[in-house]
Amino acid sequence: MLKSMTGFGRGEHTTPRAHYRVEVQALNHRFVEVRARLPRRLWRLEHQIQREVQNRFGRGRFEVHLTERLLGDSPRTVHVDRAAARQFVAAVRALQQELALPGTLSIEALIGLRDLVSLEEPEEEAGAGWEEIRPALEQALADLEAMREKEGAALAAELRHRLDLLERGRSTVLARAPETVSAYRARLQARVAALAAGVSVEPGRLEQEVVLFADRADITEEGARLASHLAQFRDLLEAPGPQGRRLEFLLQEINREVNTLGSKAADAGIAAEVVAMKAELEKIREQLQNVE
Repeated sequence: MLKSMTGFGRGEHTTPRAHYRVEVQALNHRFVEVRARLPRRLWRLEHQIQREVQNRFGRGRFEVHLTERLLGDSPRTVHVDRAAARQFVAAVRALQQELALPGTLSIEALIGLRDLVSLEEPEEEAGAGWEEIRPALEQALADLEAMREKEGAALAAELRHRLDLLERGRSTVLARAPETVSAYRARLQARVAALAAGVSVEPGRLEQEVVLFADRADITEEGARLASHLAQFRDLLEAPGPQGRRLEFLLQEINREVNTLGSKAADAGIAAEVVAMKAELEKIREQLQNVE
């Protein structure tokens, strides 16, 4: 089943100690990239969260945001880095005296310093966390996957419609191809008659030129390969697992065959049909940017 690479999922879980909320946003990306924003107490869980996402999805950039709301009293202590505070005050006052700067140093300025004041928890509390957040994470990932599957189904329907248009274009080109030989024969005969000015020309020589043209303009093989590629594309839309890269590669092969159809069949009607097919291929390429 085709899946989109974009989506959003949310999960929540409450324990006697805290309430957790996990939000996951997925965007397009060639590979799997996971970025997690966690509370300071849970930063050790970052790699576990990344593994959970990587094991579940094939492609995409994932932003995981975890929030923790503690319930009731928590046995935490306030830690102040007094040595750093003294060094900061001494350095600021020395600079103030050196440059003769006015102003006063307040406690608000000290508290605002990064890592000067922190909340510390007992070791057993700091080591906990994975089993607490895992239910919320799994719920968020399941919610995200459901959304990606829903969007993927819409993408698959759109791609099938584009494939139908390509099939129609291929049939039109193949049906018109024999007419190009007849048109070439008529043009060649008219040109020879005008240049020969009544001089007889061997009919076999004209037919030989027509046969050579027909061989150069023959697109039967390209049409068969194009039909095979389009059938493979449809099969991949129904195949399990991430198929985005395979579809992108197959689209390149389809584009190559369409280009060959246009270059070999020297006909204005075929050229117009090939241009329309290329427009559909570009729309498919844009859609595949969002396929896992």
